Amino acid sequence: MASRKPSVRHPSHSHPLRSHKAQAEEEIICSGCDLDLIGAAFKCTKSECDYFLHKSCFDLHRETRHKAHPDHSLTLLYSPPYESSTYECSACGEYGSGFVYNCSICQYDLHVGCISMPESEERQGHAHPLTLLYCSPYPNGLIFHCDVCHDTVPDHHWSYYCKECDYGTHLHSCAVEEEEEEAPKRGGGGGSGRGSASNGGNKGGRGSANSELAAMLEAQREMEKMQIELHMEMQRAKIAKKARKACLKLI
Repeated sequence: MASRKPSVRHPSHSHPLRSHKAQAEEEIICSGCDLDLIGAAFKCTKSECDYFLHKSCFDLHRETRHKAHPDHSLTLLYSPPYESSTYECSACGEYGSGFVYNCSICQYDLHVGCISMPESEERQGHAHPLTLLYCSPYPNGLIFHCDVCHDTVPDHHWSYYCKECDYGTHLHSCAVEEEEEEAPKRGGGGGSGRGSASNGGNKGGRGSANSELAAMLEAQREMEKMQIELHMEMQRAKIAKKARKACLKLI
């Protein structure tokens, strides 16, 4: 008879955990980073508990420092420190409900995935490595647009940027939308004209800066609403699953 795998403890969870090889068809969500879990992982030893962790989330340092927030260290929290039970990542602007690297002094929060993004990265569609920036590459109020999806990137969000070509993207890869007319290619030399002035001037032919800002704010509000609804739906699904398991045990 094969011996049972040894159990381990993690401070984020009250039950012992055991190593697990997660398969895609299991459709598991990591309780640490809220992302799909495939490969090396840990799962709760209690059959009625749906707690899983990536091995990388299990091994995270409890405290760290980052160039984006040099004045204070960041502490790993196993749940958001806010009443809403969610937080907004200061790097990418998306919401999270799991582990977070937090500065309690500044209320500065980072996804555990964002904090480990490399300082240089190659992206498909551009010949040069892109450098990680922690704020907009443009001074004087110019608006920074992602060269992949063409959406506005807020000044305080991280991005990847090639100074030589004036080419930049969102922190994480974004989908390319098909357009009737192909956008002008950038990165081949010459001025790209990709920054638009905040007083309404626009060098890229995408409409006024004011209308783009309004569209960005509206999109952010819709995204926040969708993320909150998704989080609530995930929580309801977890509760329902646990309830079904409890009912089956009573039969």
